[in-house]
Amino acid sequence: MKKFMPIVATALIFVACNNSTSKNTHADHMVAVAEDTATIAVDKSKGDTALTKKEAAGVSNTAAKIESSTEKVNLKTASNPFAGLYSAYFELKDALVKDNGAAAQAAAKGIQAAIEKVNSEQLDAVQGKLWKEYQRKLAFDTEHIAGIKENEHQREHFVTLSKNMYVLMKSLKPEVTVYYQHCPMYRDGKGANWLSTQKKIENPYLGQSMPTCGSIVETIQ
Repeated sequence: MKKFMPIVATALIFVACNNSTSKNTHADHMVAVAEDTATIAVDKSKGDTALTKKEAAGVSNTAAKIESSTEKVNLKTASNPFAGLYSAYFELKDALVKDNGAAAQAAAKGIQAAIEKVNSEQLDAVQGKLWKEYQRKLAFDTEHIAGIKENEHQREHFVTLSKNMYVLMKSLKPEVTVYYQHCPMYRDGKGANWLSTQKKIENPYLGQSMPTCGSIVETIQ
């Protein structure tokens, strides 16, 4: 009986895909992050990382205006001004999946360059206002990711980077289908989301320790 119990416990841990638990080794630094970015609330009913009430109202408002805007950029006839930014984000995600801190740094620098190249003239008034707000937020997280090679710190910033990138992709959709995916185990079970161009789960938060842990929570197309 004594030999049986450890086996059961090990099986339960594996099923919960909880092989890896991140440690916050930058507690003091992340206080500044919390002050500069919106607080992330956890929707326990969905196990999803949700926006605050104020953010949710703002995003809904913006989305409604975008849908009704007659000046919205048509991706079928015009290039997406965020295409380079989106591409660099997916490169960063892939680097974190592989636990490659140096590649993540390089991808973050690519995001920084893409931010500078966004042509605001291709945005309508509503999207331009949204970009003005989120440009600073994206720059904040990518600056920190580009400045370090340590994966766990990079992932801490990737949480808010992904949340902000999600808002942009809802505003001006990529030219490919994007899947908003969720890791239930990251941050001691609080969970976190990311964006991917493929249905297959490749988890950037748990990396190679548990690459297939997660699920699709929304499809953007």
